[in-house]
Amino acid sequence: MPQSAALDFLRYRETLITSSNPSHDYLIGYDAAEYRMGLWKALGYIAPHWTPKQQRAIEADLQLSGTSFNEPKYLQAACETTISATLGCMFPGSFVYERKIKPPKDVDCSFERGGFTFNFEIKCPDYSKKQAIDEAHAFKIGAFGRMEDYQSIVESLQREVFNIEANPNADLNKPLIKQQHMDNKLKDFLLSAHGKFADDCQEDELNVLVVCCPDQMSMQAWFFYMFGLQGLLTPGSYHPPKEYSNVDSVILTNVYHRHYDYKNKDKLSDHWDWRKSFNLIFSNPLRKREKKEASWKLVDLIPNHSLEVMNFDMKNGLDEMRIVHFIVEELLAKGEYYFQPEI
Repeated sequence: MPQSAALDFLRYRETLITSSNPSHDYLIGYDAAEYRMGLWKALGYIAPHWTPKQQRAIEADLQLSGTSFNEPKYLQAACETTISATLGCMFPGSFVYERKIKPPKDVDCSFERGGFTFNFEIKCPDYSKKQAIDEAHAFKIGAFGRMEDYQSIVESLQREVFNIEANPNADLNKPLIKQQHMDNKLKDFLLSAHGKFADDCQEDELNVLVVCCPDQMSMQAWFFYMFGLQGLLTPGSYHPPKEYSNVDSVILTNVYHRHYDYKNKDKLSDHWDWRKSFNLIFSNPLRKREKKEASWKLVDLIPNHSLEVMNFDMKNGLDEMRIVHFIVEELLAKGEYYFQPEI
């Protein structure tokens, strides 16, 4: 390890152990010691590649100092840091932090391996609204993909089934509410990434968008935002695919799940190592170039369960829930805890 990197390790050890933000729920307390040490180590992998300005920015986003704490902002920074640090660890010789492909815009990180260049843009939505809906005492309804009459169906159910005036058996204290639909958020992510990636990439350069997900059902939903009815990576997309055709691949990852409320997830560890996350890699069928070799190289380099999910023998349930069934029946049932089991 270079001497500068070693010094950064020592500095972060002192910083994170002795002077963390007192309002930082994720880093404060005896039960945060291992997690805190993981963050210190992760920053050590990025430190040899950042500038002083970038260092200040990442420390601010992680809220290592100060007296206030914004959880959604922290979780976004934690996810980005986890993925960047892991790639910096795996590919230290070619790793570039915040590479400027279209100055002044930059992608989160890049690396080279085997004659290919991989550019990563990492996105983590604010799931606060979803979490509030999940915790609400209510019946929930949602849809995979886009349904033209979805809103009218929900309103009809609310009016005719969950309304005490129309249905005397309705529970006044348990209404029907809509689950959060985030396909527009994916559209924003695709458009943003497209604007940061080069317009003239050759076959040996792959542009990758990473989306961080909070649970297995959300990963299934994000799959259908891409490939369901009017999905954004289908010819019938509700938004013109050419406007994000610079994006070659999309990775869905549960790294958010591994950070959020981690103190109550006793089956999970190594939160700052992206290789321990559940990852699914998808090619954009509407990308500008085929890039088949680069796409398969990505699958080989980044730990993932894409082929296992695709080849999973669905014995129970609907194929539309393939991702969820694989996680529950193939992983959790065998004691492979990529997700905290639900009680």
